[in-house]
Amino acid sequence: MCEYCQAAIANPAYPLYQAACKTCTVRAMALGLPFWQSKEAGALVPAYTSAMQAAFGSEWRVWHEKVKAESARITEARAA
Repeated sequence: MCEYCQAAIANPAYPLYQAACKTCTVRAMALGLPFWQSKEAGALVPAYTSAMQAAFGSEWRVWHEKVKAESARITEARAA
């Protein structure tokens, strides 16, 4: 977890990301259009699975769970 991730814990709208940080990538995916489209569709859309495979390779399903958790955390923080 990088300094940007630490800042994003306190501020869910924190705008900076570290390219080499997987946790930043998770946060970016959680806020991205393909993940939102997947949530709306109730199924993973091809754009999301492609992006996840590009970012995380064969481990993308493990990281997908982290994206879901981060999305929930951001949604909850915004509602507070």
